[in-house]
Amino acid sequence: MIDSRAALAARIARAQVRRMDRRDVLRRMGGLGLAVAGAATLGRSAHAHQDGTPPATPTLGERPDGTRVWRVIVGGMAMEELLEAQAFFPGEITINAGDTIFFDFGQMPGFHTVTFPAVGEEPPAFQMPDPAATPAAAGEPPTLVYNPEAAFPVGGETYDGTALVNSGVVFFREGAPFSVTFPEPGEYEYLCIPHAAVMRARVIVQEAGSELPMEQADYDALAEEQLAAILDAGRAAAEEYTEAAATPGADGATVHEVTNGAAGADGQAQVLRFLPEEVTIKAGDTVRWVHRSAHEPHTVTFLGGEEAPEDVIFEPQPAGPPRLVQNNMTLFPQGGDVYNGEGFTNSGFMGEEMPGGTEYELTFDTPGEYGYYCILHAGGPEDPIGQAMVGRITVTE
Repeated sequence: MIDSRAALAARIARAQVRRMDRRDVLRRMGGLGLAVAGAATLGRSAHAHQDGTPPATPTLGERPDGTRVWRVIVGGMAMEELLEAQAFFPGEITINAGDTIFFDFGQMPGFHTVTFPAVGEEPPAFQMPDPAATPAAAGEPPTLVYNPEAAFPVGGETYDGTALVNSGVVFFREGAPFSVTFPEPGEYEYLCIPHAAVMRARVIVQEAGSELPMEQADYDALAEEQLAAILDAGRAAAEEYTEAAATPGADGATVHEVTNGAAGADGQAQVLRFLPEEVTIKAGDTVRWVHRSAHEPHTVTFLGGEEAPEDVIFEPQPAGPPRLVQNNMTLFPQGGDVYNGEGFTNSGFMGEEMPGGTEYELTFDTPGEYGYYCILHAGGPEDPIGQAMVGRITVTE
């Protein structure tokens, strides 16, 4: 139950987990004429040359002045298995003052940021009640927007602990690399804002000229080990729920249990699948989706012949990046508890402290084949099973 507007905003902010389809984001950003350079009008770093092209990926290793460029990998994917690793690789790195870290978002980047809050301060919330919106009526949910201090670049690319430095969400960088130089010794914690519950790491900065405990090759090997361990934990989690559990329901019907996303490694391994993806039931039976994906929300969404709603509404502004408004049609449950193949029916965001809760039930009274999807992790129910977070319910007589 959502007991107040303030409680909803707090719950969404605490969860701090969201997704967008990369191609869709870039298409809409491009259509609005909002390249990364446009963010500079709000004081964000543009990370681009005057001709609009992003700078080249930095060369790793020692530079002429004796400082070094290092690499940390941001997140990881096993696309063929629909597994995501929500971590930085390696989770800790030791460098010297004056050195630079290139944060490599990879070829298949997730919905991540690299965020160094000022020492002693909290990172910006990812979503917040829209300060420009008319206050919602009593009992109505607020309009939520994405905080531009979290979604877009802030603070340049030098960090000494005194002010926020944030890459912004990788999608909005349009391929521009992100590097941070550390001029002052210290131990600096950083995180990915959308996955703050599990995706945190540390940079230890020694005095300039200090002996280094590891070389880049050592960190690369450690990163591979850490990534492999997390993905293995995801595979193990997926194996637990390969069959739909069936239990007796009312009036001779059956309740079929489907897992709506699973997680391993304390939430760092995310299985972006319905388990199992295809279920055959009889008319009158019920499907119960159970959310088992710690820290990662999912939806169960049937379009029923209607157009897919936008999860995030892009509103262009006179200057700078657009307002990114969360659509309450996707955030909250929609439709009834019986489905006959017609009309938009949606669980809302499922997860702990999310509007859709951790269980969602739908009874099917009409024979047919019904494709469904997770709004946050698939383009639509027409995506091929096994290549996106989609499922199918086949209802027999």
